[in-house]
Amino acid sequence: MLLSTWQSTLKTSVEFSGKGLHSGRVVRMLVEPAPANTGIVFSRADQKLVEVIPARAHLVSTSQLCTTLGSGPQAVSTIEHLMAAFAGLGICNARVIVDGPELPIMDGSSIAFVRGLLKAGKREYDLRAKAYRLKKVLEIKDGDKLLRLEPSSRQKIKCSIEFRTKVIGSQSIEYEESLNSFLTIADARTFCHLSDVEAMRNQGLALGGGLDNAVVVTEETVLNENGLRSSDEFVRHKLLDLIGDFALLGAPLLASI
Repeated sequence: MLLSTWQSTLKTSVEFSGKGLHSGRVVRMLVEPAPANTGIVFSRADQKLVEVIPARAHLVSTSQLCTTLGSGPQAVSTIEHLMAAFAGLGICNARVIVDGPELPIMDGSSIAFVRGLLKAGKREYDLRAKAYRLKKVLEIKDGDKLLRLEPSSRQKIKCSIEFRTKVIGSQSIEYEESLNSFLTIADARTFCHLSDVEAMRNQGLALGGGLDNAVVVTEETVLNENGLRSSDEFVRHKLLDLIGDFALLGAPLLASI
């Protein structure tokens, strides 16, 4: 998350619309300015009972295939790309109102959200923003996944992936929080194997997915006509997701990750 001295919000509201990745349903999303100390909050415009859900990690109900806040009819899914945009631009207060169960996937990256938020503009409050400072080393292992955090004066991330799929293979990227650094990864798209698409659709998922909003690969090639946006687009997108999920802490984390 971009570390800012002062709390901030948008100067004006901005609207996005597009398909939900898993439902395939066209959804409309409005992002509005919010008072200081609000944080990022979500609500469903299509529900009679409107419940405001803060974008905080303890309210995540599932992270399988996407990050979902809340549960039941009030749940909001696929929030990670928008959360990454907020974090990367240093916007810490906003109301997000969506008329469906998930956010629009746009092109599968954060770039449409980044452009819209930049166009709306950023307004700072005369109140200091907070940040978390890690005091000791923390390491979490889950099968072949590893997350290690060490104390640091600013946020730095080294992200590595290793896939059996030959066209993805092993990739690594190093990142140090800054607006320019974030803008270099904001257009990295979500990706999957063609066989995964078929499996998800058999489960009623990825109904809105396609080559216009995801990189789809086979063992040997990328199926998208224009190929990749960068040779390491796969790991860039995993880094983007990581930034979006860490934003659910509610403030930047000063750590080497």
